[in-house]
Formats: sequence, C-alpha cells, structure tokens
Amino acid sequence: MTSQDSSISTQTVITDPSGRPSFDALIVYAGRGLRDMGRGLIAVILAIYLAEIGLSIPQIGLVLGSSLIGGFVLSLVVMFSVNVISRRAWFVIIALVTAGAMVMLFFTENVWLIGLASFFGSYAGSGMHWGPSLQIEQSSLTEVTDSRTRTRAFSNLSVSSAGGRALGSALVGIATYLIGVRGWELIDAYKVLLAIYLGINLLSAAVYLGLSSAIESKASAGDLLVNPFKTPSRKPILKISSLFGVDSFAGGMIFDAFFALWMVDKYGMNEGTIAAIMIATQGANLVSIWLAPSVAKRIGLLNTFVWTQVASNICLIAFAFAPGAAIAAGIWMLRGIFDEMDVPTRQSYMMALVPPEERTVMAGSANLGRGLGRMPSSTVTGFLWAGAYTVAPWLIGGSLKLAYDFAIYFSFRNVEIPEEE
Repeated sequence: MTSQDSSISTQTVITDPSGRPSFDALIVYAGRGLRDMGRGLIAVILAIYLAEIGLSIPQIGLVLGSSLIGGFVLSLVVMFSVNVISRRAWFVIIALVTAGAMVMLFFTENVWLIGLASFFGSYAGSGMHWGPSLQIEQSSLTEVTDSRTRTRAFSNLSVSSAGGRALGSALVGIATYLIGVRGWELIDAYKVLLAIYLGINLLSAAVYLGLSSAIESKASAGDLLVNPFKTPSRKPILKISSLFGVDSFAGGMIFDAFFALWMVDKYGMNEGTIAAIMIATQGANLVSIWLAPSVAKRIGLLNTFVWTQVASNICLIAFAFAPGAAIAAGIWMLRGIFDEMDVPTRQSYMMALVPPEERTVMAGSANLGRGLGRMPSSTVTGFLWAGAYTVAPWLIGGSLKLAYDFAIYFSFRNVEIPEEE
C-alpha cells in the first residue's frame, strides 16, 4: 500500500451536529439483529418444513446448496457493482428479495421452484452466515466510524447478531404452542413462522431506508465496476482473502452439531447437559466479543485476533484428547472465552489495511474467501465421521487453524496500520 493510500485510510469521519453517522451505525446494528433473527428462525424450521411437504433428504440438500451458491453469486454482484448501486439501495434490495423469495414456500411444493427461490432467499440460514449484506455492513460501518471507534462498532455488530439469533430461535416456541396447545397441523404452524420471517425482512428493508449518504463509498464517480484484481491494494486483499478461506474451511469442520454428537458418542452425555454447556459457551463468546476492542487497544488488532485464536485452537486440539466428560466440557467452555475475540478485530483490521474507496472490495473478497472455504468442509467432516475417524476433524481443523494463525501473523506483522503507527 502506498503512502498516499495510508494517508487516505487515516481520515477521520466528520460528524455533523446531528450526530448522523452514529444514527447510521445504530441502523446497521438493528438491520443485522433483524436479519439474524430471521436466520435464527429459519435455520431451526426449514429442513423440517421441507421434509413435511414431501421433499427427500437429497432434495433438501439441493435447496440448501442452491442458497449457498446464490449467496456467493449475489456477493460477487454486490462487490463488482457497489459503486453503481448505493449501499443503502443494496441493503433494501437484499431484504426485499429475501422476503419475496419466502413467499414461494406458501404456494408450491415443487423442488425446482423452491430451489430457485432459495438461490435468492438465503434459505440456508446459519448463525455464522456470510453473504452480500455482511460485506456491505462492514464497509458501511467503516465509513461512519474512525480508528478509535471502528473495532467497538464491529463488536456491537456481533453482539446484535448474537441477540438476533437468540430471539429468532425463541420464536420457534410459537409453533410449539400452536401444535401442542392449539392442536394445529405442523405445516400450518410453520407457515405462521414463515410469515413472521417474511415480516422481519420487510421490517428490515424499512429500517434501512433511514440510512444517510454517510455510509456510501468514497470512490470517484468514474470507478463504476470494482475489480479486486485491479485495485491498488490487490496484494493484501487477495492474500488475506485466501488465508481467511483456509480458516473458514477449518472452522467449518467443527460446529455445534458435531460437538453434540461427540459428547453423546464418546461420553454418553445427555442432551440437556449438552445444551447447558452450549449455552454457557455462547455466554463466554459474548464476553469474548465485548472484550475484544479493549484487548486490541492494549496489544493491537493483529495480535488480538491471532494470539487469542492460537489459544482457542490449542484448546480445540486438547478437547479431542480430554480423558473425561467434565474436562472436555471445561476445555470447550474455556475455548469459548477466546473463540470469538477475533471477529470484530479481524473485521476492523482488514478495513484498516485499505483506503476508503477499496473497503467494499476488501470486505467482499474476504467474505467470498470465507464462503468458498466453508462450503466443502462440513462434507469432509461427514466422510471422516462415517469412516470412524471421529477424532480427525478436531485434529485437522485445529491444526489448519493454527497454521492459518501463524501464516497471517508472519504475513502482516510488519505491516503498519495508521491507528497503530
């Protein structure tokens, strides 16, 4: 990055007397919370609903796979055209398209039509989602914060996400009430939840209409299409995106469903105890996210998101060799204290690496790298598990993540970002 680029990225956000940029940040937080409320809801009910209306397991896999491909394609479209269509417009368009795609589930049981709707509608809801909205959020928040507040802003965004997912999961209780107390059929009860999901996305679109021009890219009017291979900062952009892909692949091998299965198969733990461990771990994750900005002020962004992940990944490997259920649970919860501290610090760091006009392409490339890495990883874990190599996902995933940690540290340890010079 040139010295001119560095000077550009040090510019501080100028706030008007109304404090408008702070209000824009609140809107972005609210939009994330609403979107993840919907995703938390759909992640619980979708596969059950699709099976109930007659889709086979391979067909359900096709629908969810279509959603992942759609997210990748839409992310590409947004990244290349964000200087043509405003970020505010993209926020609203994505929310409306997601809502519209949900309508298809009310009127058809045709797997191809549902798959087409899933391509546009993010049916593959997941807590750690990626997609076009995520990259617009990251670049928008960077426009309305400065070097002192950016990491805290990303921390707040992650907290909003966690809260939204929790509320979305809680909404599933409506269907439980309708089925168990009111005697409704499952499909009818789930259609109520689908209608709520649609309404959440419509509300999200309305909320985004309140955004101001402060969130928009500072690229010149002549820079219509963004190409990551032609941007001045293409070297750090492509390097960090590739490394994020490795991390995402490794992380996708290790998720809550496999943790639960491991605790049942290896230690005979019951579901209630596993749920309690997961709730405690999620609480530790929230503490981790909240503390991240304070830790970063003391030791720097790169050190925070690298070395806390080193600690997390050592715990991950140790977990596979725990001699008993209590020790395994303790190691898993200890890992939760470090596990999410890299999320806001990583996002803040990659925004600090590039000048304002390249932040959208940085966010887009990084999230595409993570998406590409994650797509095949759960399948790999399934094959390893089916072949009785149950310890392998923990060891391979943990080792790959450690390799990523050291690779990113040695690649960027001599790169100075403006606020830490």
